[in-house]
Amino acid sequence: PSHQSVREQFRKHFSRMCCWSSYTWPAYIWTILSLISAITVSFSIYFSNWIHFVENGKITSLSTFRICPNSTETIQVSCEDYLSFENMYSDEWRACTIILGIGACLLILVALTAIFGMFIPRLFNKCVTAITAVTQILAVLLLISAVLLFPAGFGASKVKKICRTSEIFNVGECQLGWAYIVNICGVFIAIISAFLSWTPGRWKKNRSNSLEHIPYDS
Repeated sequence: PSHQSVREQFRKHFSRMCCWSSYTWPAYIWTILSLISAITVSFSIYFSNWIHFVENGKITSLSTFRICPNSTETIQVSCEDYLSFENMYSDEWRACTIILGIGACLLILVALTAIFGMFIPRLFNKCVTAITAVTQILAVLLLISAVLLFPAGFGASKVKKICRTSEIFNVGECQLGWAYIVNICGVFIAIISAFLSWTPGRWKKNRSNSLEHIPYDS
């Protein structure tokens, strides 16, 4: 009986929340994907394993702004941030770092707005919805350019010292790391989210039978 009462209370609470929230199911999916993409991209930026080189029991992993020389026999990870912006290994990586930061911030802004919209009735009017969608698309374009800029920096002399035979868009003797792959996955999820923000399925008829591009029921 106690389990049934708890289950019934949860069901009533969930139903009450869904009825109170003005979101449609496509808007819920868009919110979840927006949050996942923001977390994934931010997570991948923090870690250094965008490319790595393994030799004689030593692994050197690096990203646009960090290098981590470590031994494959120890679990401990020690990293070194570049001392200044000029010390980054290439101009492409400098641009990539800035663009990644801006793109990630925009994704976080969209995700937070989407979450607030679940609890603030009618937050998403036409203007806010359009701004949110345009912001998400801009973030996607910036992140795609960052994903392409990163391998464009493989031809830098400092990168060649580590990856030996690397060239532009050719990682040489290094290997692509998991953090770079995670970043690409995050960008792909962000593309899906941006697509959902403009899909016809989010166009709903209001009580006056006029069409509005809004992510919630009228």
